[in-house]
Amino acid sequence: MTIFDKTCMMAIAGVLLLCFGTAGIASAEVITGTGTLIKKDAYGTQTEWGSGLNLPRAGRIARVMDGTYGFTLRDKSGARVADFLDPQMAVGTSLAAGQYVIEPYVCARHRHHHVEVTVEY
Repeated sequence: MTIFDKTCMMAIAGVLLLCFGTAGIASAEVITGTGTLIKKDAYGTQTEWGSGLNLPRAGRIARVMDGTYGFTLRDKSGARVADFLDPQMAVGTSLAAGQYVIEPYVCARHRHHHVEVTVEY
């Protein structure tokens, strides 16, 4: 067997491993929800929007982006599920299946903020 034959066999083995060797590895599904809040003190109004979270089954928070001043999670009925003053403290929190609204906190000076929460399930 020549060096060329050995190299070809190793390349084929690598391709087979990539194609079939990882078939048994489970991968988590993720969903990301958002929440944005803008307060207009001069008019006494506020605007809220975002996609929220719609979890088909139980999961855990894997990542939080932005949300510098923290945020609250509310369930479909509006009940407070969790409060986080430090957004990174939410990572690892378990959530039951269901719909959630994400409400970012705003500071006294900057009256708008946005937060993204990613859940693995």
